[in-house]
Amino acid sequence: ILLAILVTLVIIATVAGVVLGNSSGDESGSNSSIGSGEENLSPAGSPKQSPTAESPPIVFTPLGDTFPYTVPTNRFTPYHELDSTSKNVVQNQLGYTEVTWNNIGLNPIEWEKWNDLSSNERGGARQLGLSVDTWDCFVNHYSEYAWSELSENIQVHYQDLGWTQSHWEEIATTLPSTESKWWGQLTDNEKKAANGICYFKGNWDKVDMTPNSSYFPYPVPEFRYRPWDALDSVTSQVATTMLGYTDELWDDPGSHFVEKNTYLNLESEEQEGASYLGFYTHTWDCHVNHYLSYYWSSFHEDLKVAVETLGWDEDMWTGVSSATPKSEDKMWADLTPEEKAAATRLCYFREIWDGEPLSKWYDYALDKNTGVTVDGPLPNDINLGVFNLTGYVGRPPASVGR
Repeated sequence: ILLAILVTLVIIATVAGVVLGNSSGDESGSNSSIGSGEENLSPAGSPKQSPTAESPPIVFTPLGDTFPYTVPTNRFTPYHELDSTSKNVVQNQLGYTEVTWNNIGLNPIEWEKWNDLSSNERGGARQLGLSVDTWDCFVNHYSEYAWSELSENIQVHYQDLGWTQSHWEEIATTLPSTESKWWGQLTDNEKKAANGICYFKGNWDKVDMTPNSSYFPYPVPEFRYRPWDALDSVTSQVATTMLGYTDELWDDPGSHFVEKNTYLNLESEEQEGASYLGFYTHTWDCHVNHYLSYYWSSFHEDLKVAVETLGWDEDMWTGVSSATPKSEDKMWADLTPEEKAAATRLCYFREIWDGEPLSKWYDYALDKNTGVTVDGPLPNDINLGVFNLTGYVGRPPASVGR
């Protein structure tokens, strides 16, 4: 299953003469031929932890974190937990949707520094408890400032994260190595520097605050599992005109080249179309791309456990070795409980793993797919015990993956 897609990517990369990269950040000097292009962002999806079935606010100040300003807790509170006044401000003054609020960095307003916001936007931000200092630090991280405008302290923090003026001004052809690291992969000094520009594990790793009632790491995009002839006309038009789907490509998940890209590396129109359909970074990368376009070095904690449990190692993943994992020759029913758990962490389930067309597992009379439910219990034949050391195991649906 995975191998066929990886081979396709290698062939495409060879013919095009390009080196494809990790959606979660550029890995300078990598010779990997699998991936989806270079990104200028920190990792977009990571293992999240939560002790309850609700989606709690991000843990703002884990032990050891020190920030230059008080954390604006409203910004890191899930949308559904905001009061009605805050929701109104978020939507009408700052232009957020529930998805862009729950996923840090998706709303273009966060790319703006405080002084570039309109008076109405600044007023809304103030109502949420934000100020020029907390907006520029916790929301924008000074990214819209010219290097010369940064204070000496901020320059030092960025330098400790590998940045130089050439990187900042996009003169350098590579990015700092920290840009492709999860929080847990940063050194203590790098974490301290990140704290200085108001990053912490939650916003560095782009924690998804969206409520999730499934046993998958991210909410199931049910609309993607409706056959083409069961889609409404607007959805099929967007899928066709903005994402290049045909009925055949849509009904055969994994067959369309656009699905070989990560969300952040889609062309602007493709990303707009994916967003319109209801996708965002985490749901696309897991349920559509299945992390196939990630560099090996970007696998961390439970993601690394997942790919290794399925038998992959770095040489196989990058194409250095022609060997393939035994799991590649198995149908879902033949996978071990541990392999099924690993596949689940990559957002596979039986019908997708086995490559069944959507029409075979869709009940037109009930208008629902028969393959996976958004809130079903964890199947007995999936053993999440392989994730005992990563914090991914032992939690009920709706908290798995947080």
